Amino acid sequence: MSRARFDPLVYRDPTPNPLLIRAMGPLNQHGVLPHLLRVRAIDFPREDLERLRACVRPGTAAFLGPNHPEFMTDWMLDKEISRRSSPLMAHWASYEIVNQSPAAQWLWLSNNLIANAPGGGGREYSIRWALAGHGVLLHPEGWATWQADRISGLVPGIIEMAWETCRRIRLMHGTTPAFVVPLVWKLHFERDVSAELCAEMNHIEHALGLPSRASLAVEKRFARLMIGVLQARRARFLGAEAERLAPVDARGFFEAQRAFADRLLADLEARHETTEGDLRKRLFAIRRSIRKHESEDVERARRDRAMLKEVERLQQFVAEIYDQSTLTQEHIAENLKQTRLALLHRGMREILHNLIPVAVAPRIAHVRVPEPMAIHEAFVESGDEEPTKMALLAQLHARLQAGVDGLIAECRPSVDRFRRENPFHTGLQSTSAYRSNTPICSSTRRPGWPASSS
Repeated sequence: MSRARFDPLVYRDPTPNPLLIRAMGPLNQHGVLPHLLRVRAIDFPREDLERLRACVRPGTAAFLGPNHPEFMTDWMLDKEISRRSSPLMAHWASYEIVNQSPAAQWLWLSNNLIANAPGGGGREYSIRWALAGHGVLLHPEGWATWQADRISGLVPGIIEMAWETCRRIRLMHGTTPAFVVPLVWKLHFERDVSAELCAEMNHIEHALGLPSRASLAVEKRFARLMIGVLQARRARFLGAEAERLAPVDARGFFEAQRAFADRLLADLEARHETTEGDLRKRLFAIRRSIRKHESEDVERARRDRAMLKEVERLQQFVAEIYDQSTLTQEHIAENLKQTRLALLHRGMREILHNLIPVAVAPRIAHVRVPEPMAIHEAFVESGDEEPTKMALLAQLHARLQAGVDGLIAECRPSVDRFRRENPFHTGLQSTSAYRSNTPICSSTRRPGWPASSS
């Protein structure tokens, strides 16, 4: 395929090369994970691996749904799990990655990656591959959340594909069982990484032109950085109006951030087509409307996209997850990482970091396999299927969150030694508030706003 005719939006089925896939397994195991991505060890108990292997084998059809707290490291853990359980497993990935060039497309299709190109044949390929007994892995959260303690809202694709697989099996009068297998992992640092966190904060402060707070303790420096970022972003998007807003302190940070997100979302929904539903659906409708009307005012569309990205960024460091008396090193690190990824893009160093966002220090990964879901037992051929599928999606979310909660408890002895007092703590949030999946944007209906289900 010549470069002149190459179109990244055109879907092509994977062409798995077993020799290449098997050769890259040890390279990832002994090179990429421990040395490039700094995952020093993987704790994957034998009983969990066997539970996975019982579902992913000839004579079954399985779809694996891991949590997705970060990217690159997540994908390499995906590949290590498939190396141990089913090396020829198919993996879904962004079409921007798979189809970034003809050479990249050849490499990723040879590694059995399925590009999520719009209107492509990825679902059909996935069903065939799952029925072949190799398994198909996709992240039901849809994108990297940079929130290791919370499972975000799930998109229904994994349940839809498993359901359609059951339909095909019934049409062929087969008895093949079909599973959705939840997978969870959690990574934690082995030691005190205060120096590394400070180095990361120093880099972000310098790049954004914020005052250096090198003399402060880690948790206080983190607080000043997050406040500085919020004030700078309010100044960028609200202009002179931002000068009339009250200064932000740590205790009032979450409320100030929520008000800023509400204001941006109100501005966007006043100009663009909206929809009922949760925040994800509302943002998707705005994104679609911006694309539809872009030719009318290119500069306005550019600014609206920036505002939309800012609303999405503001869903990260939120009270529903982080308003607790202490923060772990991992909490601070994940928010520094997502801040850097969202705001720093200039220069080769940032380009490379945004492709491979390496952790600030070595970590240990803990992998678990919660109880698989037997979709074939829930499958019905007639009547209203949607309530059953939605119930299955809710069940998958519950099993993923329970698995993450279990890992939090398991890792507590190693993690709690390095906890820091939380300057942002207000005492208003329940310790289990993160399970509500409440977005930062207010659910209060404003004039011209659709009602939110959040």
